[in-house]
This record gives sequence, structure tokens and C-alpha cells, in this order.
Amino acid sequence: MKRSFLRSLGITSLVLTISSPLFAFDEASLPGTDLIYGNDDRVEIDQYSETSYIEKAQSIALRVPKRRLTEDRNNPERILFPNIPLKSSMPQICADERFSEQVSLGNCSGFLVGPKTLVTAGHCMLNEKECADNKWVFGFKDNTTELKSSQVYSCKKINTQRYVYNEKEVSDYAVIELDRNVEGYVPLKTRKFGRVLLNTPLVVIGHPMGLPMKATDGAVVSRMNDIERETKIRSFFLRSHYFTANLDSYGGNSGSPVFNKRNGKVEGILVQGAEDFVYNPQKECLESRHLTNSHLNTYEKVMRINKVPGL
Repeated sequence: MKRSFLRSLGITSLVLTISSPLFAFDEASLPGTDLIYGNDDRVEIDQYSETSYIEKAQSIALRVPKRRLTEDRNNPERILFPNIPLKSSMPQICADERFSEQVSLGNCSGFLVGPKTLVTAGHCMLNEKECADNKWVFGFKDNTTELKSSQVYSCKKINTQRYVYNEKEVSDYAVIELDRNVEGYVPLKTRKFGRVLLNTPLVVIGHPMGLPMKATDGAVVSRMNDIERETKIRSFFLRSHYFTANLDSYGGNSGSPVFNKRNGKVEGILVQGAEDFVYNPQKECLESRHLTNSHLNTYEKVMRINKVPGL
């Protein structure tokens, strides 16, 4: 896990920074951390090459602690937030890290499967207190400096939730009801039956490190990694609930929809991965961890959407 890796380097302050109110992550979001495979394929959502995914992005949201959002007293339709860039909220990060100048506002992603029904990772919505303490913000993009009230929604209740990682089960999902229908909602098609095939190209859209929305492709459904192959039979049954992929994503992407690029359907929920960052002793800072696209030990887990009950 990320925390033990950083402690092995003698870096403990990052954990404190991640847990602070300024930086969006908390301990609950740590399981959903990933890294870069091959080239960094993250792009601003409005710059993505396929317009159909720009449209789908209207149904993707960022979880934001409600304490970070303030209604303008003179205009209740205007919602303000602190303009704190990633490099300030995470001072250990290298100065040349991509997107470090952008605001980090939230800590998980989610997506609509109905006008006011939102799906996210189970570790992003553990209980009713988290439901009450967080808002869901739609349309948080690059250069956003304030929000409209029509972009901000509350969690009314948790319809179903499960967060289990053990030798018999991998389940990490939550389905919540928002306080009202979402303006501009675009229905997202999801897989209903069967399994996505190996090497199927994928697209993930969400909010890595709580940053403005990014789209990422260049990933495919991967085979079992070394750890899974050591327990092949058990892993075969566990994989009925998830698949792995070489997705370029980070903590904050937890709960993001993972799309089948061939048909545009949601195949699953991004839920877990390896360390985001490694320590560079020459620079004396943290930089994104990079692996080749051919790296076989991919640990980025995607909860299969057709294993979420009630959809």
C-alpha cells in the first residue's frame, strides 16, 4: 500500500498532508490509487479527441467536502471555493509535476446511472456521515474559479454500499441518491451481462488527485498479475467481481467510470491500484511513478459494474 511504501522511505509527512483539510485525500480514498503506464495520457476533458466522451462527462462528478464550498451571500447561485493549487496542498511534489498548478478540490469521483442516482467506490462513501459531510460537484474543469449552485448536489441517502477486500470477495461500490435531479444529465450505458474481453481498449474519466476533470485512454484490460497467478483458482473466482488494467490514474480517480472504448459503455468503477508517487533522491521530491505499457504486474482494479446490485 502507498502508506507503507512512503514510510519505508522515511516520508511520513505526506500522509499527514494527504489527511489535511487542504489536500483533498483522506484515508478512505487511499485504496483507489494508481500510476502512469507508458506515456501520461491524461488530457483535459474538453480537449479529448472523441466528442461523445465530452458529452458523457456531464454525468461525472467530484466529491468535495462541504466545508470547502461557500455560498456567496450576495448571490446564492454563486458557490466559491479556496483556490489552492496542488503544489501548495502537497508541497512534497516535484515542481515539474504535471498539473501541479491546478486546484485540488475534492477526493473521489462518481457518475450518474439515473437522473439523481450516482455510483462511486464503496470506500468513497462509507457511511451516512460521509453522505452528509460531502457534496457532489459536476463540471469541475480546468480554469474553473467558481461554481454555480446548479453544479453542486448533496447526498440524500446511501441506497447500497459494500467495501470488502479479502480472500473470498472483492467488492467496492456505493450507490447513492442525490437531493435532486441533475441538470444536463446524460444517461450512461452500462454493461448488463457477461465480461469485458482481454485487451479491450478503455477510457477513464474522473478527477485524479481532486484536480479538474481529465480523460485518459491508452489502457487495456490486462491478464492476471504475478500475485494473482500464485493463487490462480482463487483469483479466477475473485475476478468475477473485478478486472485489472494499465490505467493512468491517481487517488481521487476512485469511483471514476471506466468505459469500453469500442462501444462507449461503462464496464466498471475504478477502485484500487498501486502507489501514485516515488521519491526522487536527486530532486528530493515526489514524482509520478512510471511503468511501461508492457508491464505485466498491473494492480489497478476495476469493479465490474454488472456486479453492483440494483442497477
